[in-house]
Amino acid sequence: MSSTGEVPTGREMAETELLKTLSLGVVGDLGRLLKEQGLGRRPVKILEALIFAMFFVTEVYLTSRQGDLEAATPPLNRFHDAMIEYIFREIIYKHSQAADQEELKARFHQVQDTLNERYQEYRQGFLEDFQRQDKSFARTLTAFLGHLFQTPLEDASQTEALMAPMSEKLAYFWRGCLLSLTQQPA
Repeated sequence: MSSTGEVPTGREMAETELLKTLSLGVVGDLGRLLKEQGLGRRPVKILEALIFAMFFVTEVYLTSRQGDLEAATPPLNRFHDAMIEYIFREIIYKHSQAADQEELKARFHQVQDTLNERYQEYRQGFLEDFQRQDKSFARTLTAFLGHLFQTPLEDASQTEALMAPMSEKLAYFWRGCLLSLTQQPA
């Protein structure tokens, strides 16, 4: 069921699965990039990586639809519902030591609140980067890296060292996601 209460069509379900697959692919590639950069053993918050990937794929999707928010809202709602269900089922529920249903509900709402907060934060950085024509997307990536690791990077030089390879990887993701989305029937 989607947020609207309507049963999605086969094409809509396929589109939702594509967006979900792209998000999970971004997370996997980010993990490989961190390993290549010598941070493979550093604990990360998988929830933060998933939220960033969701934000990223959402922005690419909006671009692929020429910013038509009205037309993009139903598919994005289905995507976000599917990803929240995935996060809850695969991360929160499986690894939770919740005492009861109320605690599970509280964690579910916490995930939704975190998702909304991060989207706002990333969107603000993304817009600032875009307005300043910062092709490295330094503000967006700095915000993401500030949340990603269980213990923050020790100094600014570690963050700075990640900026170029992460910027390059984001450009690669953007092209790949955009190509995947524009090859889908409208």
